Amino acid sequence: MTFRLWLTGLLLFPAVWPAAHACLICLPIPTTSPADYLLESEVIVLAREDPGAPYWLRIGKVLKGDASGVDRDFFLESPLQTGPSLNRNREVICAYGSREGRSQPEWARVGDADVAFAPLVHEILQLGEQWKANPRERASFFSRYLAHRNQQVRALAHLEVARAPYDQIREFAGSLSPEELRASLQNFRLTDWHPLYILLLAQGGEPRDHQLIAGKVRSAEESKRTLHLAAWVTAWIEIDPEAALEFVERHYLANGLREAGEIRAISRALSVHGNRGHVHLRDRIVGAYRQILGRQPGLAPGIVTDLMAWERWNLTDSIVPIVMTPPPDMDQASLLQLRAYLRKAGEVNAGDEQSAGTSRASRTLVFVVLALLMAIPIALSLVRWRAGRRREAAS
Repeated sequence: MTFRLWLTGLLLFPAVWPAAHACLICLPIPTTSPADYLLESEVIVLAREDPGAPYWLRIGKVLKGDASGVDRDFFLESPLQTGPSLNRNREVICAYGSREGRSQPEWARVGDADVAFAPLVHEILQLGEQWKANPRERASFFSRYLAHRNQQVRALAHLEVARAPYDQIREFAGSLSPEELRASLQNFRLTDWHPLYILLLAQGGEPRDHQLIAGKVRSAEESKRTLHLAAWVTAWIEIDPEAALEFVERHYLANGLREAGEIRAISRALSVHGNRGHVHLRDRIVGAYRQILGRQPGLAPGIVTDLMAWERWNLTDSIVPIVMTPPPDMDQASLLQLRAYLRKAGEVNAGDEQSAGTSRASRTLVFVVLALLMAIPIALSLVRWRAGRRREAAS
């Protein structure tokens, strides 16, 4: 009975996964923005430290929610942002609520209530509902603060913009000048943000920057360096798709000696453009995916996510071997995803062939794939059942 339910779940498993919206290339860790705390927490307050008890804070003013059921004094064990010790004259903005799956609400320090950050907090709280209806407005709002002189404001803006989809990041050209971008790329302390600067640099029209981007990819290929490779490749495809894809195909995908990290970076760059960049290159990208699947089958789940979103069903011959002999570290959820792709591809291809009156051999291949999808879990179940019977007999 359990097996029948499992098989039914497999056959009814949703056949579509949404494409990733955020630009994962330029998203640093952690990904939680102070604005998330402001908008998602139940209570937001201004507080001051008790001068006689470090990290014991007293609520001064409530900015959001009802603090009547919350103790006026609270201990902040792990601040959201590190910084100098609080003092009796410094006001800080704190959020109270349940976060990260925790059942009990707790306090978190959002930032210092200085002359630049405090007014921005008020504006964020006012715009929260509007952003729910129009999410793109949120990133556009923060893009104006990328070059702000206040460190708190600038850091918040960087994280919010980095979480935007790539097609929207392209719209932020000019938010930072080419001179600022070049200087930031030379600052190793800003390395976490370099991917964002790289993508913004590609939106400019200066030949020196285009030469820099192409040169970085060529240099990385020679040295096998992977640091920010996905961003550099994405940028090169942005400014010169033909040259970039020809280079990637020849030097990375056709080279069986490339390391997994290199191919992973290339796959991420292709995915960004296939989803939110040069979408007219999808045919070329699907062909590149075929080569990637042959060399790095562990990347199949992400590739299949794209293929299903784009309704490209012609890579079944590359997916079937992975389902038959999955990589050791591939989990059950990923296998279900690959099987669902094959099932949907079989349905689509069967329908296309019936309408076009194609050969019996082609239809047979589709049914063979579907039969394999059903046979694999059945065989696994039988193996487990027989093993269990042997253990019972032995005992």
